[in-house]
Amino acid sequence: MGMKHTDEGIMKHIRAHLVFLNAHGHAFTGEAFAAQTRFFLEDEFHLRMLEDQQTGLAYYLSAAAGAYAAMGF
Repeated sequence: MGMKHTDEGIMKHIRAHLVFLNAHGHAFTGEAFAAQTRFFLEDEFHLRMLEDQQTGLAYYLSAAAGAYAAMGF
């Protein structure tokens, strides 16, 4: 992909994902999403699930979610 975790396009994708979740009964803030992605790094099942899709995905997702949350969303 070659995009920094703080790229504007990545932030837009996260925002769209959270809008979708909130519209479908899951109350998620940027901070709640960041906390969930940190959990993914600690939980072996979720870590493997993401890392099996692409090496580094769990860490990238967590960094991007943290950056999104830091923006105050």
